[in-house]
Amino acid sequence: MEIAAATLRTTEAHTPATATPAAPNPAAADKVAKEFEAMLVGQLMESMFAGMRESPLFGGGGPAEKPWRSMMLQEYGKAIAESGTLGIGKMTHDEIARLYASQAEQRS
Repeated sequence: MEIAAATLRTTEAHTPATATPAAPNPAAADKVAKEFEAMLVGQLMESMFAGMRESPLFGGGGPAEKPWRSMMLQEYGKAIAESGTLGIGKMTHDEIARLYASQAEQRS
């Protein structure tokens, strides 16, 4: 069985090396920064709650507690990120703006 060399060529579209993304929409950058903060805080809370035992005194200890606890901690992370009290989202947003500003300077 022979395979022709022509079938081994890739058909990927090549983009120029000088292509740079356009400046971000500030609202989109803010949304991404808040989502990142929510994910990070949720993961930190998952680690914090990992060592806690379930207690039947407070309605816990059932088979569904583990997945529900995970969802609850994700929602806590979203609420904390929305309040902006930690400032992780603002730092992320500022870093995104700084990176795009430096790319704009390099282009001009």
